[in-house]
Amino acid sequence: MNILLIGSSKFIGSHLLDRLVKKNDIDKILCTYLSNNQSSFFEKEKIIFNKCDVRKFSDIETNLKESHADLIIYMASSRYFPKPININDHVEININGIKNLIEACKQIKSNPKVIFINSGSSKLDSTKNNIGYSFSKKNSSEIFHNAINNNEISGTEINLFTPYGPKDFKYRLIQSYTIGLINGEIPKINNPNSQRDFIYIDDVIDIIEKIIFSNQKISSIDVGSGKPTPVLEIVKEISRIMKIKKEIKLDQIESKEEISYMKADLSIANKKFNWSPKIDLNEGIFRTVEWIKKNYTNYYE
Repeated sequence: MNILLIGSSKFIGSHLLDRLVKKNDIDKILCTYLSNNQSSFFEKEKIIFNKCDVRKFSDIETNLKESHADLIIYMASSRYFPKPININDHVEININGIKNLIEACKQIKSNPKVIFINSGSSKLDSTKNNIGYSFSKKNSSEIFHNAINNNEISGTEINLFTPYGPKDFKYRLIQSYTIGLINGEIPKINNPNSQRDFIYIDDVIDIIEKIIFSNQKISSIDVGSGKPTPVLEIVKEISRIMKIKKEIKLDQIESKEEISYMKADLSIANKKFNWSPKIDLNEGIFRTVEWIKKNYTNYYE
């Protein structure tokens, strides 16, 4: 099997590559990136790294031709937090990017299976802001499913909720708060009552792997814990693990968020794959905090 992995990052993409390179039935992985080239961390004989800007049709077309892909894993995405410098990134990357992929498949007359790693926010009501993150995720989902219904591509959409774990970006909640404590700071928490559906990275990779090697026709599947947790509870647990007893700093005025509550529906994952998360939240936070403490200097400084 030849795989084209579009939009690999240092976090989810690196964990997925760690798993895929060990599979004997995978012959080649063409891994594209925009700015984070991970080539020094992986075996060269199985993985090829190419730069790709999904906003450019020609970039996707070139990589699709070169890969001879049997499977495309599309995980390119704009950033939700911190906000991107260019607000148009949500439309150009999330919406135009998936359009470019579909058009490239049509023009090359290639019909590989496509696994679209989307966000759980695609299921939110986001009609009030037609340039925001949630709107772009919802719109890209509609584009993907329309292409499937029109027999232009085949595949599965994965609605990924809030993944966390080792190698996550330093601006994400668990990483940023832990790094602050390591540096003797007590970071200020915005929107402490905001509830997210946290899912440990190993569980995420488990279900993605099952989907990759499955012949089942699954239109869309949620990947999360199904248990929303307030942000405040997360930072309390980090403080407990770090043995910090200082008062947690909260913003006096909570900002208005585009996303304030998320919960995955695990019914399809349970039914099709008998899958549910193995790592509970406290264990996952502990593993993540311990990894950050051991790897902070080499990975984040």
